[in-house]
Order: sequence, then C-alpha cells, then structure tokens
Amino acid sequence: MKPSLDHCLQQATPLFAETWAALGACLQRAGIDQGLSVAGMPNSRSELREDPFDHSLALYAEWRGEHGGYLGSILLTGDGQVFAEFDILLPHPGKPQWVIEAVTAWGWPGALKSELRLLPALGA
Repeated sequence: MKPSLDHCLQQATPLFAETWAALGACLQRAGIDQGLSVAGMPNSRSELREDPFDHSLALYAEWRGEHGGYLGSILLTGDGQVFAEFDILLPHPGKPQWVIEAVTAWGWPGALKSELRLLPALGA
C-alpha cells in the first residue's frame, strides 16, 4: 500500500526544517539575511512522484509566492536523499561581479550540504 501524500508531508516536516536551516545558513555565510523570507511557509503544491527506474516514491514540493510565482522546490527521494533550491536573484554582497541566482541544499538528513548558485553580473 502506497503512503498518502498527507502522511509523507507529515513525516517530512523535520527534514523540511533542516533543509530551510541549511539554506538559511548558506545565505548568512554570504552576508544575506533576507533571502528566505518565506521560511516556514507551507508548501504551495506537493505531489508524490514515482521513479520510472526503481518505482520508488519521491516527495516533491514547491513554494510559490502570494501571486503564484515560483520561489523554490524540494525533492525527497525514496532512498532518503534531499535536493532543494530557493531562488534569490540578488547581487552578491561581497562579489560585485556575481549575482546569486539561487541557494541549493542536497544530501542526506543530518548531513546536508549547501551552496549558492551564481551567475555573472551584467556589465561586470
């Protein structure tokens, strides 16, 4: 019997919190405090996805702003791995030649890694 979406979301709540903390810590290391203004906001859309290779279930959730714009997503795979991204689109505070496109986190519960995804600034 497949678990329900509600059950999976409830089980994932601690991992969502851990992922938000990893994303936020990455932004703080870069000197950005306002990046995750919707932290703790419930996901706007979620679904269970079946992996076509091994048929395991993955939990996918998106966060959208109040006007429906995409803010980020998280994927929790059937084997426990996590991948999350949250769009930032801010100039890098310490490196003017770069723009922070997003912050990402990935890995296993208790061992998440995070980094900024950078783009060259226009005219830099």
